[in-house]
Amino acid sequence: MGGNYEKQMFNQLEKALLRIDQLENKVSKIEDETANKYLKIIYEKDFEIANQKEENTTLSERVVKLEEEVERLRKQLNNNSSNSSMPPSKDTKPNAPNTYNGRTKTGKKSGGQKGHKGYWLNKNEIEEKIQKGEIEHHIVNHGNCSDKYTSKYVLDMRIVTIATEHRFYEDDNGEISIPIEFRPDVQYGNNLKTFSTTLIGYGIVASDRVVEIIKALSDNLLRPSEGSLYNFLVEFNHKAAGKIETIKTNLLNGPVMHIDETGSRCENHNMYFRNYSNDKSVLYTVNPTKGKKAIENDDILTRYIGKLIHDHDTANYSYGSGNGECNVHIIRYLVANSDNTHNNWSNDMIDLLLSIKQSKEIAIRFGINAFEQPDIDDYIRRYNKIVDDGYEINQNNKSRFYKKEEKRLLNRLKKYRDNHLLFAIDFDVPFDNNLSERDLRIVKTKTKMSGGFRNIIGAKTFANIMSITKTAIKQKLSPCRSIQSVFEG
Repeated sequence: MGGNYEKQMFNQLEKALLRIDQLENKVSKIEDETANKYLKIIYEKDFEIANQKEENTTLSERVVKLEEEVERLRKQLNNNSSNSSMPPSKDTKPNAPNTYNGRTKTGKKSGGQKGHKGYWLNKNEIEEKIQKGEIEHHIVNHGNCSDKYTSKYVLDMRIVTIATEHRFYEDDNGEISIPIEFRPDVQYGNNLKTFSTTLIGYGIVASDRVVEIIKALSDNLLRPSEGSLYNFLVEFNHKAAGKIETIKTNLLNGPVMHIDETGSRCENHNMYFRNYSNDKSVLYTVNPTKGKKAIENDDILTRYIGKLIHDHDTANYSYGSGNGECNVHIIRYLVANSDNTHNNWSNDMIDLLLSIKQSKEIAIRFGINAFEQPDIDDYIRRYNKIVDDGYEINQNNKSRFYKKEEKRLLNRLKKYRDNHLLFAIDFDVPFDNNLSERDLRIVKTKTKMSGGFRNIIGAKTFANIMSITKTAIKQKLSPCRSIQSVFEG
């Protein structure tokens, strides 16, 4: 009986141990499955986190780029004629007169200022011109004629059609010698050629409109075709060569030359007008390209040994004995920097440049033709300090875009310091390049009105007309008479 009991107990123990092994295996399997499940979840989460980090990095970089783009577009929208090279005509909102060139309000009323020499019709001047035969004189009497009267003049003009007959007679041999210029039986004279060329070139009037104007003014007695006007321009262009060479010589002999360049269109391609100017002369040239190739082609700067003033065209730095930068242009960029970054160093630089300009004007009024060297050294020291302060302030600029723009401006000021201050070192050098910009404005007017030129010959003819007429105006001569003198040889 005892043996059976023990055997049963052993069997139950054996079954229990087997069951325990089965349960342990099951628990181990469950543990493995659970571990694998959570490891997979952890792995997936880690992978997801890594992707999110990578995406966040990409998005952060994109945000930075978008912020820079917003700053760039904001700068572009804020650009106007007072803080960039944009012309006043492109301003989207009205500006007060003359603010684009760095001028500040003086509080004075507009118009002629006290001490300004005005101009009005002068009776003595008119009577002097009558005596010289420069003005046709007519008398209209009012009342009973006597030796006592008071004269009042009315100035007027009229267009008269004149037919000048040239008669050629036989010589001793019975032959009639007629010069080649009188080959046609009827031709147009130099006065009409001058009038047409003045309207087309100086007046920027289309050739078909010039034809209509001549017909109207002559009561339809004169009816030149557009082809005739074209021939007038060709003749002018041929005969103007001597005067153009004289203008070149006058420019080369001057101590300072202003240079500027602007684009236009010709035969569906870009072309470029350059002007070379001083107080007495101006020359316009046309080239299919710009930069050094155009300069070499014009062959003016290659022979020039004086000082040059321009708008930071680095191609010009290879020529002349010195290069002055236009400070009106740099002031516009300084204004833009102040508007965009709110950093005061750029305002300090504006104040310094304008104060030197004012000091120079006062010195010239007192007959002084140069600053003393200690004054020049002080200007350079103050200039350098403002630039150094600018670099330090630039480090704290929060906008990456404006930080780059500001540093680029500082680098330019540092590199071209002597060029920006050349007007203070040499009193012959002006503060700005406004003279050249004024001379070049007529080209932009022509381009806006007509859109460009039909061919390069027309562009060069326009350049020659403007060279002669603008030079005449600078020398207080009649532009119309200057054109006439070309036709008359």
